[in-house]
Amino acid sequence: MLILAARRLQRKRADMQEVVIIGAGFAGLSAAHALMRKGVSDIVLLEARDRVGGRTKPGSIAGVDVDFGGMWLGPSQTRLKALTEAYQARVYETPLNGKAIFRLAGKEHHGEGENFNGLFGLRDALNDALSRRRLTRLSAPLDCAAPWRHPDAARLDAVTVEHWIERHIRSARLKSMYRLICFSVFCAEASQISLLFFLHYIKAGGGLEAMISAGPGGAQNYLFHGGVHQIARKMGEALGDRLRLNAPVAAVDWREDGVTVETPQERYDARRAIIAVPPTLLPRIAFSPALPQQKTALNKRLSMGSAIKYWIAYERPFWRDQGFNGMVVRDDCPAAPCFDVSPPDQPRGVIAGFFDGDHALRHGDAPQDTRRLMVVDMLAEHFGEDARTPLEYADTDWTAETWSGGCYGAFAPPGVYAHYGEWLGKQVGPLHWACTEASPRWTGYIEGAIVSGESAAEAALAAKQ
Repeated sequence: MLILAARRLQRKRADMQEVVIIGAGFAGLSAAHALMRKGVSDIVLLEARDRVGGRTKPGSIAGVDVDFGGMWLGPSQTRLKALTEAYQARVYETPLNGKAIFRLAGKEHHGEGENFNGLFGLRDALNDALSRRRLTRLSAPLDCAAPWRHPDAARLDAVTVEHWIERHIRSARLKSMYRLICFSVFCAEASQISLLFFLHYIKAGGGLEAMISAGPGGAQNYLFHGGVHQIARKMGEALGDRLRLNAPVAAVDWREDGVTVETPQERYDARRAIIAVPPTLLPRIAFSPALPQQKTALNKRLSMGSAIKYWIAYERPFWRDQGFNGMVVRDDCPAAPCFDVSPPDQPRGVIAGFFDGDHALRHGDAPQDTRRLMVVDMLAEHFGEDARTPLEYADTDWTAETWSGGCYGAFAPPGVYAHYGEWLGKQVGPLHWACTEASPRWTGYIEGAIVSGESAAEAALAAKQ
């Protein structure tokens, strides 16, 4: 203990700040810019990585700039759209011309755009319509700002999505579709996700149709020339020396009138702190005094999704010659779904896809070449032997990322959200919380991170008054 105390004394003490922000993902960056717009310039933003962007990440494949993390923009994601315009980033529509490939419960269908209706017969379609109506009724009284106040929150939170599927879905193919939605959207299995959390998530994203669509109005509608990460980079650059990279926070000492934040290099004193890291990573920080037990319980009980995102590039998008649009959605292959994401201002054919949920965990320890072969085999099955000669393959295992611990976001298993969910964004003394998981809009998306960061900045400003 004496050695630790001595090391703390040796750390350089920075000047007193109004607000210290921990985490330079879109939540932390948005909080910093919101404060600066209100005239609060004495802030510091600490980031453990050597880059900004959090769960967005820049990359390049076959000479094309890409996003190894979050990458899409939906038309109703107004805050990300505003940043896109402010930083003059250019977007293009996710290519959907041609037929997508769908395979569920052993049946394959090639549908124009993203139309998968040919997978289902009349009974399946009626069952699907009834099940969606049930979801709508269950969601009707849910307030996304406080889903734990749903009048039936305890019961909904006590069961999994899998339980609901087994009870209300009759056909094997529809069951496969809902399970596929879970591991594609949440990067987790239906048997792991609280039904209450599921209802909140889809309502916060504008409904199931919007969340799974790449067409007009869908969450996957637009992609960025040069990647969405360019916006995070420019936001970081605008902060100047207020941004400190390679500064992982080890300890936060807090009291009612201020905080002291410690990194290996420096100590920062501030009147308030905005903590903008994934909730599942909060147990890595030593808080003194300890956080309230319910807050600690929430942080320990939430689970992070598991995802490996891959990119594969070809000389040209040859699948289009065969009438396909590059989308493959299957329940029998670990390397699906995938999408054609080729920027239109260059000749390369580029596909991005995912190993999600249990597939990511099963294949995360395998050599990258093994995953590459699985992707190539799947694409060759559908698009022919040309798929066996890519220019380049790359992937990122987000579960192995030290400062993320998974992707796309944290989800609530049963028994967590109704009991402890209110502590996601609940202020604790001078501590405010920002993360996409705490957002009432577009939870789990870049948009949600921006909303939460701006909300945390507003709360910090209000506390200053």
